[in-house]
Amino acid sequence: MATPQVIKDRARLFPHPDAERLELCKVGSFQLVVRKGEYQDGTPIVVAPERALLPPHLAARYVNADTGVSYLHGPEKNRVGAVWLRGELSQGVVLPLEGLEDAPFGEDLSARLGITFWEPPIPVSLAGEVAPLTAAPHYGHHDVEQFGIYAGEFRPGEPVIVTEKLHGTQGVYFRAADGEWRVTSKGLSRHRLTLKPSDTNVYWRAARRTGLFEAADAAFPTGELQVFGEVLPVQNGFSYGQRNPAVFIIRIVHAGRPLPRAEWPTWFVERGVPVLYEGPFDEAKLRALRGGMETVSSQEVHIREGVVVTPEVPRPSEVRRDLSLKLISDAYAKKETGEEFS
Repeated sequence: MATPQVIKDRARLFPHPDAERLELCKVGSFQLVVRKGEYQDGTPIVVAPERALLPPHLAARYVNADTGVSYLHGPEKNRVGAVWLRGELSQGVVLPLEGLEDAPFGEDLSARLGITFWEPPIPVSLAGEVAPLTAAPHYGHHDVEQFGIYAGEFRPGEPVIVTEKLHGTQGVYFRAADGEWRVTSKGLSRHRLTLKPSDTNVYWRAARRTGLFEAADAAFPTGELQVFGEVLPVQNGFSYGQRNPAVFIIRIVHAGRPLPRAEWPTWFVERGVPVLYEGPFDEAKLRALRGGMETVSSQEVHIREGVVVTPEVPRPSEVRRDLSLKLISDAYAKKETGEEFS
């Protein structure tokens, strides 16, 4: 998910792959699904993304005039949710531009508008004591963005790797220059917070059980190292056949350099998220891969969440994030509630 913030930016429009009367609209790093012709390229738009909690005067705008039913979520009907429209995700609502004509583009406007953000309750196994992260010049974050609004950044025929998108929680494992390991979650990482060593926290348990620290120290004895992994099982209904916590490797950054999968040591390849396709970029082929059943367990115990597409050689997108895009399966989209934790 993109960083929670209320953003004003100029619209960029893209074709909807499965609806002639709809378009995809990129505002900042968020994707909206809008009526065709409703906006033009360059139109200033303010977006409140999913999980935004709107004050009453804004929440009142999203009530059906005929039925009186709110389109918003939560007990107070003030929480923005994401919706799937003809197979594409719309990540928020458009706010009125009145009073924001002078607001800067690209900056977070949530405080100015009195908007805060909801976070799902954290299960006990994911919680723990936190500490600040310091002295980490190469420390970074990893997100996957929507395929529809970034797919054009892939060159025709460019070599890509398609991996299965796992429905767990992202664990972030960082070894500083002093050799000490810091462990955190995706959400805490955004605030430069780490989790103190714990025998109960799932991120620590998964790394220890998998042998991540020992394998990483042996393969990369020097330099800052950051390993991103999907920790399973944590989400209801998505066990992947795992009874105990485990880490499946997504990305490795050594001394500030993202490593192509071809350069991963054997231990990391064997414990990486499953690869479903390696070859030239082909949108039709990638869309066909997003459905089906999971492959982690080798027993197809439940549906696949989707796929993640990355260049064979890692590189950033136009917004200076990793070019790493997700295509969600239709079956998973129908199950998603918006209350999952990441």
